[in-house]
Amino acid sequence: MRASVFQKSLPVLVVLALLCTLGHAQGAREGALARIARSGTVHVGYIPTPGTFAFRDAAGNTVGYSIAVCMKVVEALRKQLGRPDLRVAFRPLEAAQRIPLLAAGSIDIECGGNTNTVGRQKEVDFSHTLFTTGVRFLARQSVQLDGVPSLWRRRVAVSRGTTAQETLQRVEREQEIAVTLVATDAEGVRLVEQGQVDAFAQDDVLLYGLIASSPRREELHVTGRHLTVEPYAFMLPKDDLPLREVVDRTVLGLMHSGELAALYRQWFDTATLRIPMSTHMRENIRYPNKYGIP
Repeated sequence: MRASVFQKSLPVLVVLALLCTLGHAQGAREGALARIARSGTVHVGYIPTPGTFAFRDAAGNTVGYSIAVCMKVVEALRKQLGRPDLRVAFRPLEAAQRIPLLAAGSIDIECGGNTNTVGRQKEVDFSHTLFTTGVRFLARQSVQLDGVPSLWRRRVAVSRGTTAQETLQRVEREQEIAVTLVATDAEGVRLVEQGQVDAFAQDDVLLYGLIASSPRREELHVTGRHLTVEPYAFMLPKDDLPLREVVDRTVLGLMHSGELAALYRQWFDTATLRIPMSTHMRENIRYPNKYGIP
């Protein structure tokens, strides 16, 4: 009797299992565009970088160089989806949160200053390079650094989950560096200001922005040679072709029209920041690319 009931129930169980599997597969296949169209909101993540790529201004608005570029992408999404009412939900993040939140679909795009690396390309996609910088050090004026040997037995802070952390790890033992991991760039600057560390390692363009926003800016400077070359790009969900096509089309259009260069001047050639466009940056605009560093 039990066997007979089980045999009769088996086809139903198989169908239910198949429906469940299809449901999970459909959820996994739902890309960012479908998710955005359904929710009516673009979820934009960013690491706060005062005065430069992404930050909240005095009025509470999220602004910056990469946010300005990102809003051009949002405009393109509104047209693509036929949703002029599309909203933007900005979410400040810590560096280590970016990739997990993209993978989970909690954010649709990360529009802060993200270094494109070969390792990260295994987990996320990237836009074309939007900016080029490199790792240097923020320190008090009395601390002068040069190359790697000048780091001998220094106390250095670095934000967790950044390429600057990876750079320090490569020379930490060799130079007997005392590394302090922090959750945010602001925390690293605070440790320098309080004399708890000798320097804070980060991409130099971010360091200039941090100094410009510090009440103790006269006591601080950026020092040392570039230890890396960092190509910045937006982080996108891995293998999400429809979203990537919108982002690529938008960014390439900004490059070809000259608007990207104009946005660069707007944010990096100001009364508080004077960062001339580098040769690398000019080449990135002239020959758009998605090259990742090792």
